This record gives sequence, C-alpha cells and structure tokens, in this order.
Amino acid sequence: MSEFFNSPAFFYLLVIGFAAYTVYYLYNVFVFLRGHLQARRLYKEKYGMENARTVNQFWVWAALYVFMIGYCIYNIVTIRPEMEQAAWFRMAFFFIGMILLGQLAVVIVKRSAIIGPEAFVVENAVVPFKSVVSMDPKRRGIQRMVTLTTTQGKYDLSTEMGKVIHEAHEAWRRERKEKKGKK
Repeated sequence: MSEFFNSPAFFYLLVIGFAAYTVYYLYNVFVFLRGHLQARRLYKEKYGMENARTVNQFWVWAALYVFMIGYCIYNIVTIRPEMEQAAWFRMAFFFIGMILLGQLAVVIVKRSAIIGPEAFVVENAVVPFKSVVSMDPKRRGIQRMVTLTTTQGKYDLSTEMGKVIHEAHEAWRRERKEKKGKK
C-alpha cells in the first residue's frame, strides 16, 4: 500500500482531485459574485445611490487572504527545482491559492452591503425593509452571527453587519411611523 502513495499515479489522482474541486469551487464563487453584482445594479436602477451608503467590513479578512495568497505565490516561485517533488508542491500551492482567491471574493460579498432609506443589498438580493420578518442572534460554533429572515429568504450575517442593518431598519420603521402619524 505504501508503494501506491509514493507512486506517480497517486500524485496524478491528487492533482486531478484538486483541479476538479478548484474548478467546481471557482465556478460557484463566480455565480455567487455575479448574483451580487446584479443585485447591486438592480438596486442602483430601482432606488438610486443618492441617499444610500456602502458598508464594507471585510478589510481585515481581505488582508489575511491577500497575505495567504501572497504566501502561496512566494512558495510557487521559490521552491527549489532540484527538490524531488517540487512540481507537485507548486501545483498544490497553485490550487490552494486559487481557492483562497475564491474565498477572498466570498468574504468581500458577504461583508459588504448597500443600505438606503427604503431597501438594502445583502449577498445576492435587494431586500426592501418592509420584507424583513426578523433578525435573530445566533451562535455557530465560536462565531456569533445574525440570521436575517425576510420574505425572500434567510441570510446569515456577521454580528457587525447585522447591527448596521438593524439600525437602518429601525430608522426606517421610525420614519414610517412618523409619516403615518402626520396623516
């Protein structure tokens, strides 16, 4: 059995598996990113950007992913060619770097939002404030999150993003009550 793990066939299987997973993952990230960009475009067309603000809370995560991608690139470039399995290591670092690139795109999408007076963009949907059903704090392992339930679906948000959207939703509710009180 140990002969198989040291044979080129095993490494070819690993490369094919890594390549297949990387292509599958990057395709899903591309679809997710395209949906987010379409939602942003739809928001700009429907509500305009005059009174909207963009909330970006991804800088720390983005810096971490950029560092890790840079480390993968560094390893691809600096692995000594005379090493016995240098080509396999280069391919592994390449695939890991591509997956990290996908994670960078996902973290940018999940930790950014456009918030306006009537609606907001979260992940790949434009959500009017009137369609918000509930916002529930949730603990997922060691990570605290907020589950945003709308008539369109459920979204898991970071606690900070949940606070920002909750404040905007409360401001929208107060403004709506004031308008009803004036009538």
